[in-house]
Amino acid sequence: MNIIKLVILSLCISIGYYALTIVAIGQSAAGNLLWWFNSSEYPMLAHLAQNFVGIGIAALIPAFIIRSYEPARQWIAITIMILAAMLLHGNMHYMPWDPMGIVRFVNNTLFYGDIGAKVLFFYILLLPILWLMLLKRMARV
Repeated sequence: MNIIKLVILSLCISIGYYALTIVAIGQSAAGNLLWWFNSSEYPMLAHLAQNFVGIGIAALIPAFIIRSYEPARQWIAITIMILAAMLLHGNMHYMPWDPMGIVRFVNNTLFYGDIGAKVLFFYILLLPILWLMLLKRMARV
């Protein structure tokens, strides 16, 4: 029964992470996140920095929740959360829980996307893991 609770918690957190990353990507596209850093010389760098800040803040919340509520199985929970968020991102114009969403997300961002999409893939994948490692490290000190 505990595994079922872990999966349900991870899926609920993944829906929140998906929504927060969509908001962060939208704010970055509108140029409202780091408006003082909008450089006309390097627009891609400014956009990537805005995505890094936005998705970094969005990744902190699920990592903190998982660290607080599931410290014993935090790596399983964060893995389920990231995979479910990628599934939802891949199913942007399809049924929400279609299993092909992960394949579509990986294909559209990592394999066939431009440099911004590839970096976005790694932001969504790695920033929750980095926050979880940082929170684990801060708890030890």
